[in-house]
Amino acid sequence: MLRIITVLLLSFGLPAAAAAQQDGSTFELGSIATPRTINPATNSNTPSTLAGQQQNPFLGSVPNGVLSATPIDLSFQDAIERGAHFNLGVIEDQSSLRQAQAQRLRALSALLPNVSTLLRQNLDELNRVAIGLKIPGLPASTGQFSYQESYVSFSENGLNIDNSYRLRAARRSAEAGAYSLQDAHDVVVLAVGTAYLQVVASKARVETTKSQLDVAKTLEDQTANQVRNGLAPEIDGFRATVQRQTSEQRVVVAQANLDKDKLTLARLIGLPRGQQFNAITDTPYGAWTGPDLESALQQAENGRADLKSAQVAAEAAGLSKKAAQMQRMPALSVNGYYGAIGTNLNHADETYAITATVSLPIFTGGRIKADIQDTSAQLQRKQSEYQDLVGRVDYEVRNAFTDLAAADSAVHVAQQNTQLAQKSLEQARDRFVNGVTNNLELVQAQQGLTAAHENYISSLFAHNLAKLALLRAMGTAQKDTTRYLGGK
Repeated sequence: MLRIITVLLLSFGLPAAAAAQQDGSTFELGSIATPRTINPATNSNTPSTLAGQQQNPFLGSVPNGVLSATPIDLSFQDAIERGAHFNLGVIEDQSSLRQAQAQRLRALSALLPNVSTLLRQNLDELNRVAIGLKIPGLPASTGQFSYQESYVSFSENGLNIDNSYRLRAARRSAEAGAYSLQDAHDVVVLAVGTAYLQVVASKARVETTKSQLDVAKTLEDQTANQVRNGLAPEIDGFRATVQRQTSEQRVVVAQANLDKDKLTLARLIGLPRGQQFNAITDTPYGAWTGPDLESALQQAENGRADLKSAQVAAEAAGLSKKAAQMQRMPALSVNGYYGAIGTNLNHADETYAITATVSLPIFTGGRIKADIQDTSAQLQRKQSEYQDLVGRVDYEVRNAFTDLAAADSAVHVAQQNTQLAQKSLEQARDRFVNGVTNNLELVQAQQGLTAAHENYISSLFAHNLAKLALLRAMGTAQKDTTRYLGGK
């Protein structure tokens, strides 16, 4: 089964995340530098419920647990495990699998004989005149009489060839449902992992903006002393105050975005409503040490559960078409009963009957032809979906490797820029303290460091997201995510 959420997560672009730089002076709800990939309103295939349409189930969950007054510690692994149990997408796929298994049992029952028993006590009175039996000298009514009867009846309609094909199709459909559930767990890992990475990135922004605020306050105090002592013009004081107020606003914006990202993560993993938590797993930079491109392509071809599900679903559609064609074959059914009848069961005579019927459809009003045409169309659609998914899997793996390489380079550049911006700030501070220049140079250096920090946070988020997307593309997200993104 194709997962719309995969397109949703990847379509928001790792390049956008790597290149974006946050402007703390502007606050727009739902808009931050590292894009909010878990947002039902942003996917054209799953419109917002505000538009009266159904939300993507992988964006919801069933809240579970007891609300705690104190924030709980939530690790990356804890979030993944909760998502695997309480995410609505997994729950709905579990229900779909049970329905497919029920269909298999229903198809199996059509091949097995139906056996039932009957025990009956009869109390009758016959009117001979009413039934047209007129015998001179006999009363019109027989009077009341009673008798007992007991039967075991059976019917066997499973000798038809089409029923055997239906059973095989139902089995393959149940197998496809099992693969679909396995794929749902991979999708949940992608969704929850992305949301957790977003929380970590927003948490880093809060810490960075608070540090910048401390620097801005120090600068404002130093500038105020110089203005009072006549060592700096009053405009320097205004500039320092504006810088401090801007830093305060950035802290407020970063904290609001962090709170919203936490709400998104809690929504995906089914935390109790209103439960506060701390994301305790850091996800530092780590170079990709997994398989190369060719090995990843082979892994995806052999390991993607949705690919297996699509292949098996196409096979089930082929069996359904064969079952429709077999309706034209002769059908054999056997029915009968065996029992006893008498005034009571202790004094009863045995009775039995058996009937074998062979039927051959001659004219069915086009029903069989319509069934064949319908199943043929379903088969063609399933085969086309499978072939498309084969190409999509190849595309996703190659695209993830491209994003991973670009994000890896961006992280290294961002690290170097941060170090250079830090040195520039230190030199500007020394020049300002020694009276060589005014605080304009220092403010600009501080803004440059702010941009460098934001660029590093965005690049690190993009790099980790690229690794997560690659694991999903290979079909090993559930197994290997904590290995490559477990953090500390």
